[in-house]
Amino acid sequence: MNTPHQLDDCLSTTYHGKILNGDYSQALKDRVGACITHFHSLDQLGSPIIPYISAWQEDGTELWHEFCGRKLMELLHCRPTAVATCLRERLVVRYAYQSATSQHPASKEILCHHTLRSISQELREQVKRSGTIEAIYKIATSTNSSIWLKDQATVESFPAEGIFLSLGTLCLLSNEMEAEEILSQNHSALCQHRAKIGQLLQIKTRELHLAQLDIISRLAKAAELRDQCTGEHITKMSHYCATLGQAIGVKPELNDLLFHATPMHDVGKIGISDNILLKPGKLTSSEFQIMKRHTNIGAELLSGHSSRLLKVAKHIALAHHERWDGSGYPLGLRQREISLPGRITALCDVFEALTSPRPYKEAWPFDKAVKEIWHGKGNHFDPRLVDVFIKQLPTIKHIYHQKITPAQPFAALTN
Repeated sequence: MNTPHQLDDCLSTTYHGKILNGDYSQALKDRVGACITHFHSLDQLGSPIIPYISAWQEDGTELWHEFCGRKLMELLHCRPTAVATCLRERLVVRYAYQSATSQHPASKEILCHHTLRSISQELREQVKRSGTIEAIYKIATSTNSSIWLKDQATVESFPAEGIFLSLGTLCLLSNEMEAEEILSQNHSALCQHRAKIGQLLQIKTRELHLAQLDIISRLAKAAELRDQCTGEHITKMSHYCATLGQAIGVKPELNDLLFHATPMHDVGKIGISDNILLKPGKLTSSEFQIMKRHTNIGAELLSGHSSRLLKVAKHIALAHHERWDGSGYPLGLRQREISLPGRITALCDVFEALTSPRPYKEAWPFDKAVKEIWHGKGNHFDPRLVDVFIKQLPTIKHIYHQKITPAQPFAALTN
């Protein structure tokens, strides 16, 4: 029979377990005695690893140590009988690493003290099924510091007694885990910094967008003053174009660009002399050739910037007098060679011009202007856009009858 009295004298004075002195089978006592003898020898060698033997009963919640290395008691500043309690009460966090498989990547499960207390029985069931323990613990010491211990153990069961033994070793990982904690904290701080930078970037992007809208608005107003047209004409143009864009399925963010870029369609008229621009009668052939330059002047004014808004405005300024049949200007583009913003603006510009008074003409009635758009289907205008325009006549008429301010957003008017 293997009892404490049959072990080394040194070992017998340090045994504080239950099994060797309890009512258990000789096989269990022999196994525990042999492991204690081996682990004690290992402990005496001054190994950096800390051997231990812990045990628990199948139907109980208590865990105790049959043996633990001296270094663990020194780290915890406790008596041998209090080791299990100290580890349980001072456990801050438990890391369990799962190896990568073909189905799942490597993962790290982190459980805090509160969670561990609530699922301790579940964890023991996992250990019994796997037969091994591999985890890292953060332990708070009595001096308000902390240590990190890596636990590796095998689990043996003795069904007759309902006893489970955990035969393992602990090793200090404080330096490594403290470094990981610092990295984790730095990563968290970096993420927070990135989030703040992202928020700041959003604010600055919004401010830049508003500044671009302000510039476009001011340029559009300058063109209005030269052309003696009203701000309402420019604003209604935006709503007509956005209505068509929305109806044909243009994405909201792109349709918003169309809405805000449309007022720039005639900005190039800034570069046309007053005697031509403000002439009340019909232009001569040479005067009309000069007038046509406003498309190129507008495109040149709006080019050279990476802003999507200004890029769309440039396409509109250049292409809003192109015609579906290729007879337009300045490039004589035909059909889908003309950009979609250009085709939309071409239709809406004509309709708004027909229904607005000019120094050289009266405003056309709504129905007469609609018929003119229909007559331009397939020669002046994109046939599909004409069909959509006709289907959207209730909305078009609503915009036509509204007194619109430049600040009025598209959605507020049409919804």
